[in-house]
Amino acid sequence: MKKKTMRNIFILLFIVGIAIGYVLPGDFRALAKKPLQANVFDVPKKLGQLDMETPYFKYAVLAQTETGGIELIRLDDKIPLHMHPKENHFVYIYKGRAKGTVGSITAEVWPGQLVAIPAGMPHSFERIGDTPVEIILFSTPPFMPSDTVFLENK
Repeated sequence: MKKKTMRNIFILLFIVGIAIGYVLPGDFRALAKKPLQANVFDVPKKLGQLDMETPYFKYAVLAQTETGGIELIRLDDKIPLHMHPKENHFVYIYKGRAKGTVGSITAEVWPGQLVAIPAGMPHSFERIGDTPVEIILFSTPPFMPSDTVFLENK
């Protein structure tokens, strides 16, 4: 290829690169983020369709943004003592009974109760009775199972 042709190709690519760079946002991660969509969730139906699992519970993500999330969780046994260094949790007991420990507080929880768990606070839940414990979890920032630090084994 001639030098003049190569130069023209490079000039064209440079101009196209500037145009694309101008159109795209500076933060490419923003392209992958989806804004919160208005929605109505059928909680009983979604609790029957939990599609993710950890060694301790099954769950489904209802909604998630950069700043928070809502998950449905079904606990069949026990979640051992653990903490989330960056996540604040608000645990709404939807169904079943459990013994919950948050820091130095231990209490029995049942449907209609809400448990506040600050980031970095050790906590655990254990089912009481035969009925699975179904939970609506509100997290800020979003719940990330991989960020869980277990302080004891099952």
